[in-house]
Amino acid sequence: MTNRGARFEDFVAELLSRLGFIILGKRIRVFVNGNEVGEVDILAQDAAGNKYAVEVKSGKIDVTGIRQAYVNAKILNARPLIVARGFSNTSAEALARELGVETITLDENVLVKAEELMIAIEMALYKFLEDAVSLLEKIREIAENERLSNAITRCDDWACMCRELGLQSEECGTEIMRIRNILKTGNTTLSFTKIKALIRLYRLLKCMFQKERDINPPANTNSNPAGLTGLDRARSPE
Repeated sequence: MTNRGARFEDFVAELLSRLGFIILGKRIRVFVNGNEVGEVDILAQDAAGNKYAVEVKSGKIDVTGIRQAYVNAKILNARPLIVARGFSNTSAEALARELGVETITLDENVLVKAEELMIAIEMALYKFLEDAVSLLEKIREIAENERLSNAITRCDDWACMCRELGLQSEECGTEIMRIRNILKTGNTTLSFTKIKALIRLYRLLKCMFQKERDINPPANTNSNPAGLTGLDRARSPE
């Protein structure tokens, strides 16, 4: 399954939760006599206690998908439910009605209601924060190198950075590759502008945390009077 497909399933699971369903599980494998015959994307339960085997489709649902959703639900003793962007044709729609397969149809752009837009924004925000924290952890090595980080924040491109550091052509290429490898996430390579912004953000957060520690220093857990050690107390007059 692609990351996009997994994210869409997570979006649908959140949507079902907002509609009052309880999510019992995701990507539930279906077995018959010990043999795996399929997989249900989401297993959910409504307020009345009815279980639903939910098939999630980021596109339109066809006849084959409806049949599979129906069979999987029957094996799991659940009701079939499909969430998709409509039916691929009238035959698929007619079969769903005939088999009693319930459907939730999403708009082509997925976002049909304001509530769904809010869910999508929340999910995007959490994903952004997760990525930002990961990048800040990686940028630390570069940001804590004062000479390097100063060169980056003073410049607008790699060539300028290399001049600031006094690097020759070959050394410059090696340093650029080193920085990019530190910050590489999957197949994504950060631009110079983004790296520069991350360093500034790291410095800002570090400064904020330092000010907070200065204003509210950690409590002194040392219970010794006047901070004396055992040896000091032994030598001190009563």
